[in-house]
Order: sequence, then C-alpha cells, then structure tokens
Amino acid sequence: MVVLSVILGKNEIILWINNNLQALINYSDLNPVKSKIYFFFIYVALTSISLPVAFILGLLSGMLFDIYYAVSIVSFSSSIGATLAFLLSRFLFKDYFQKTFKEQYNKINKGFTDNGAYYLYALRMTPIFPYFIINLTFGLTTMKTLVFYAVTQIGMLPMTILVSFTGKEMLNVLTTEVGFNSNILVLLVLFGLLPLIFKHVIKKYLII
Repeated sequence: MVVLSVILGKNEIILWINNNLQALINYSDLNPVKSKIYFFFIYVALTSISLPVAFILGLLSGMLFDIYYAVSIVSFSSSIGATLAFLLSRFLFKDYFQKTFKEQYNKINKGFTDNGAYYLYALRMTPIFPYFIINLTFGLTTMKTLVFYAVTQIGMLPMTILVSFTGKEMLNVLTTEVGFNSNILVLLVLFGLLPLIFKHVIKKYLII
C-alpha cells in the first residue's frame, strides 16, 4: 500500500505539472523570488518523505528558472531533502533492524562504517538505484549525517546539472515550432554515458 500510494502521488504530481506548466512559468516570471523560495521548500518536502519526483522536479527547475539558479536550488534542496529522508529512516527503522537482525546488521553496518562514504559517492554518481531508496537504506546505518549530506551534494551535482539543462531544452522545444534539436540529443546521450564514465572512474581510482 505504501508503494502504491507513492506511485499514485508521483503520477498526480506529474499530471498537475503537465496541466499547469504555462501557469507555473508565468508565475515564475512575475514572482522570481517567491517562486524560487516555494520551489525550494516544495522540493525539500517531497523528497524528505521519499516521493520519487526528483527527476521531474529537476526538469521543471530548468523550465522555470535561469540555469544557474535552477542548478543551485535543486542541488541544495535535493541534498537537504535526502538528508531529512535519511534521518527519518534512521529514527523510524534503524533500532528495529539493529535489534531484530543484530548479527547480519553488524556485519553490513561495519562495511558501511569503513567505506560508507565511498559507497554513497559511487551510488550518487552512477544513479542505478533510485535516490529515495538510497536515502532510506543509508538511514539504517551509523553513517554520520554531515558525511551523508556532503557526499550527497557532491555526488548528485553532475546529474543535477544535466537534468536542469535538459529541462531548459525541453522548454525550448515546447515553446517554439522546432520539434526537436541537437542539444536534447546530446543530453540524452550524456544521460546514458555519465553512469558508465563515473563507474569506470570510481572503479579505477577509488577502488571500491
């Protein structure tokens, strides 16, 4: 039921954005400061309760704001939201797993204690697993909150930049008569290549 509600919530958000995109753009143009503040806190709120909407909101940021503002807002709000989800998971579930699966937990947690920052960095740079699952999983470990936040912000930055640029290019397609452009093609190729590049770099230099 929890998974179903999350999926439904995500679909409703996407539908609402799709139906109100032009209104959101108009409001952002008329209220540049308020729109950025609202977007920041909405992003934090939705990601902190682990709704899988980071990609959609990342695209939207590129549509609504100048690219520098878009990247900055998403970078900080996504990192703060992820950290809140991390802390929520720790508060609600960590003690249960630690007591119920004590032996297995200690073995797994030791690996995270020794190499947790590297594991997290690798997962952030190669987004194979959804970010909200990573947030919840790492919350069950004893990783320090400040380490989680710092690694999360650094690790997600390249994909944040890429997603925001993609949103900007998508808006150009939607608001002009051009049905497609080469910039989107390049960005789509980068979406496929970045995880492979980061995986190679991490494996070669970080020896995870």
